[in-house]
Amino acid sequence: MIQARRLLDSADLPVDLVTARSTQEEPQVAIELPPELADATLEWALEAATRVLRGNPQPSDAEVYKAARSILT
Repeated sequence: MIQARRLLDSADLPVDLVTARSTQEEPQVAIELPPELADATLEWALEAATRVLRGNPQPSDAEVYKAARSILT
């Protein structure tokens, strides 16, 4: 969720379009965007989060900016 919000913020989109809630089975994240934009945002956020969970640094601001520009085109 953090990475998705960083991406949306860099793309000048409202960060509150990404929400998370807990359920009995698992947490759920919702991204309220058109399907193509939501898919690209989720894919990038998952890759970025995986990178962080593996102990690598989170994507730099420049990487986030570049990704944000690519999802908007």
